[in-house]
Amino acid sequence: MVYRSARHAVPAQGILLFVKRRLLRIYLGYWPVLLLVALTTVFVYHGELPTLKKMVFSTLLLYPNIWDNWLPPAWSLTMEIYFYLWIAAVALLPQRYQVKAIVCGITLLAAWGIGWLVADRAAVFAGQQPLRYTLTGLGLEFLAGALVGHVYDNKSQPFRRPYVAIAVCLGLMAAGVALGMTSPYFDRIEVMRAGSFGVMGVAALVAALALEQTRHAPPTWLVTLGDASFSLYLLHTFLLDLSGKVRMSLGIASPEALLAFLLALPVVIAMVSKLWYVTVEKPIMKAAL
Repeated sequence: MVYRSARHAVPAQGILLFVKRRLLRIYLGYWPVLLLVALTTVFVYHGELPTLKKMVFSTLLLYPNIWDNWLPPAWSLTMEIYFYLWIAAVALLPQRYQVKAIVCGITLLAAWGIGWLVADRAAVFAGQQPLRYTLTGLGLEFLAGALVGHVYDNKSQPFRRPYVAIAVCLGLMAAGVALGMTSPYFDRIEVMRAGSFGVMGVAALVAALALEQTRHAPPTWLVTLGDASFSLYLLHTFLLDLSGKVRMSLGIASPEALLAFLLALPVVIAMVSKLWYVTVEKPIMKAAL
């Protein structure tokens, strides 16, 4: 979606306006959640705030590592901002060169990640890969998504036979998850993650786009949840932590009560996220954008 938007917006409006709108979308959705976390930490949990450096860097989204951030999901927003610059740069190229640039980027990132994995596996597993975040393997997933966007815009072969595409994608999703579950390093090493869970994500994207070419419409609840997906993503770790404290305070310990609590938890998190989207995120975005 970002690549398709950039292809139209950057040539017509310039790279600065595109980047500005994307940054506003991220920061104005993120900062209210971070403020909620800060207020809850002080007034509900009566805990201590992080160091000044951590608060400043987390607020500005300058930490690409999940463990450094105040709000754990924020690391992906840091990388997302970085990838927006990539996509904006690609969108500045003549259209006949854009796919070539994306393929070259994918090739470079794959070669860099796999090369270091082969040459110095111990350093990679210890998180010491050179240019780990500059040439991150996570960029493979983002660029693959951009490539899918280009294929979709041109209504290429995969989307002319949607049911075949969906069947293939379901197989790839299962294979990606199965491979990723064989070792914890598939979740920690970026190029390994891209080759397992990343394959699942790209396949899910293609399947969703292929589904649009059929007569099947997504259920209303799924559309509603999709609208609030950014709020859901930002709030889910905070709400999971809060739910643990609620469970302890209520003394929920029996297997039956715990099962009911855990079954209700995803529904409650989804409802709270939707409420946050309607009352906080959506009005802010509407006023700013």
